[in-house]
This record gives sequence, structure tokens and C-alpha cells, in this order.
Amino acid sequence: MYLKGHVITKLKPFSAFESLKRALSCILDFYNKIPIISPLKKVITAFLLSVAFYSPAQVFERGYVQNLVKRGTDHIYNASPDSAEYYIAKAEKHLPYHPVIPLMRAMSILWVNIPTISEELFLEMEYHLDSAVSLAVKNDPELEDPEMIFFAMASYGLLAEYYADQGYTMRAVGEANRAYGLMKKGFEIVDEYPEFLLTTGLYNYFREKYPEKHPIYKPLLWFFRNGDMELGLNQLKRATKESFLTRVEAHVYLSYIYLRYEFEPKLAQTYLSALCEKYPNNYYAKAKYLESLANPTDFKQAPIDIIYSLIKHESPYYKLAGYVFLGYLEEKIIKNQKKAEYAYRLALDYGKTIPSHGEFFKSFGYVGLGRILVEKGEKDEAREMLDLSLKYAETDQVEKEAYRLLSEL
Repeated sequence: MYLKGHVITKLKPFSAFESLKRALSCILDFYNKIPIISPLKKVITAFLLSVAFYSPAQVFERGYVQNLVKRGTDHIYNASPDSAEYYIAKAEKHLPYHPVIPLMRAMSILWVNIPTISEELFLEMEYHLDSAVSLAVKNDPELEDPEMIFFAMASYGLLAEYYADQGYTMRAVGEANRAYGLMKKGFEIVDEYPEFLLTTGLYNYFREKYPEKHPIYKPLLWFFRNGDMELGLNQLKRATKESFLTRVEAHVYLSYIYLRYEFEPKLAQTYLSALCEKYPNNYYAKAKYLESLANPTDFKQAPIDIIYSLIKHESPYYKLAGYVFLGYLEEKIIKNQKKAEYAYRLALDYGKTIPSHGEFFKSFGYVGLGRILVEKGEKDEAREMLDLSLKYAETDQVEKEAYRLLSEL
């Protein structure tokens, strides 16, 4: 047994815990016999507080505590906040000062509301993320312990992502720099700690792929270490099997890569269908799964119940997605252009209420409505819809379709 960053490592949690309990029992017995005014009592009080702060049970170690975290995480990704909180609270009894607790609470808020996080909700998330960073640093001031590195890095990353989305550029850059510094530490220990496979894989892939797709950014990346796209993809695939905290995120990012960069929707379908099966209440996965099926051949197998479940969701983001795919179903599979047009228009009305989200679904809806209007000979409105499709387009598929239709007007 040895201590690293004040955290017990290299021991099974229960053996470490039992040893510490016996030691504390002896100390407490001695402590109770010391006069309250004794300087020795002050020393022992400080020691006991430090022991209470640095919990011996660790998340990366297999055992009861890790199982609680796993079960809580499953409920987080199934957007079941009450069930998630039940396991978070149980884990907190064993890890009262561990950053995993506030991070899980932040993630629970995120996945119930993803992707439309209001400022009020983010203030609550921000509180938990800041708490996670604070606890990681208090546990390990130099951030050398793998667990503390991971939880601080994840918290910084989520903060950077939100600040960037909201246009807080300098704050986003600051958090991203902190996350990147810890990510580099993760590069060195990824083979021993599979939770780092996600961030290492993403870095290796996008460090090379992003400037390839957007050459204008290439000069800005010269001071970053080189990546490896093939290695990155393999690391992400491993993360879907070997990690437990980042497994779902690895599924989501791999599907995104196969949809947006590698143009292999069938591979994306594999990862997204697995998420839909395991987490039936995860509407984000449902919407992305339908996106992966969005071509006339594959959409024949689209689960209609998923379309209607999105429509019934209270969030305008999911109503947008649901009605867009209902329109596509009516247009391409059922061949009812009137119902398709109605569904597309309804979808896009919902889209107007969320100006910063749902770009793919908006572009897909506008190009679908444009197709119908071209067929009806309503050229002016068709041109307007197709221009809007190009404004929101995130995929080459939609862009090519919009330009093709515009060339026919």
C-alpha cells in the first residue's frame, strides 16, 4: 500500500477501507481519552479531518463504489434524474469529497435537458462543475492522480463547451487550456486507465481530420502535437467497450464522426441503435439514430414509434426532429406529399423557437420542403426554403441536394 496525492491506490477498496477503519478505531479510542485543551488533541483533530476528506474508496477501482457509480451513470444516460440521484447519494456516502459526485450531478442535468440548456440550468451545472474541479484540486493539488486528472479535465471540458456555445470566447479558451493541459497527462496513462481513451482518441482523430477538412485552421495547429486518425478511431472503439464512465460519450462521438466526417452512416447506425436499445428514454440518441437512417433506402427500416415519441416530447428540439422525420417518412416512404409538407412546416415552426440548436434538422426540413415546392412549381418559396437549407447545412448530402434543386429553378 502506498499514498499518491493523498489518495490510497493500488489496493482493493475494501482492503484499504478495512485497514483504515482499524487504524482510525485505535486513534479514536486514544483521542477520546485526551483532555480537550491538549495541543495533541488539535494535531489529531487535523489528522482526522484530513483522513475524512481523502476518501479511500476510488471510482477507477472495481468494487461496490464503482458499481454504484456505474448504475447511477446508466440512469443519467437514460435521462432518469430521480433514479440517478438515488445512486449518486449512495455513492456520496462512501465518497463524500470525491469530484465524481458533483460531476455526476452536472451530467444528470445535462442529459435530461440536452442539447437546449438554459442559462438558469447552466448556472446549476456550473456550480457542480466548479465543485468537481475544486474537490479534485483539494484531493491532489498537483493533479497527478489519474482520477483527479480525469474528473478535473471532464469538468473543464464541459465548462469550455458551454462557454463557447454562448459566445463567451475568453472564458471558453481559459477552460479549454486547462482541459488540454490535463488531456496531455491522459495521453501518457491511457493504456492503464481506459477512461482516457475517449479524450485521447478524439484528440488523435480531430488533430488531423479537422485541418484536413478546414485547411484555413492548419497554421494555427502547428504547436499542437501530431495526431493519428486511425489510432484515434481505434481508441474510440475501445472506449465503447473498455470504459464505463465515458462509454456512452464514445458511442455518440463515433456516430458523429461516421456521419459528418467518414460518411459511413451504417457504422453510425450500429452505435446509435445500441444506445437506443439500452437507454430507451434517451431522446438525443433517438434523434441521432433517425438522422443516421436519413436516406430513402435505410429509412424504410426507421422505427415509427421513435418518430412519434420525439413528437410527443415537450422539448421543441425533439418536436423539430420528430416532425422533420415524419415529413421525410410521408414524402419518401408513404408518398403523401400533402402530409409531408404539413409535417415539414410544423417542424420548422418549432425550429424557429430554438435559434441556436437543431441546425441539421432545420436544414433537412428546409431541403425537404424545397423539394416538394419545386415539384408543385412554387419557385419563389422553393428558392427561399433551399437558401435557408444552405444556411443551416451541416452535411455535404444536404448541400448537394439544395444546390441541385436550385439549379432546376
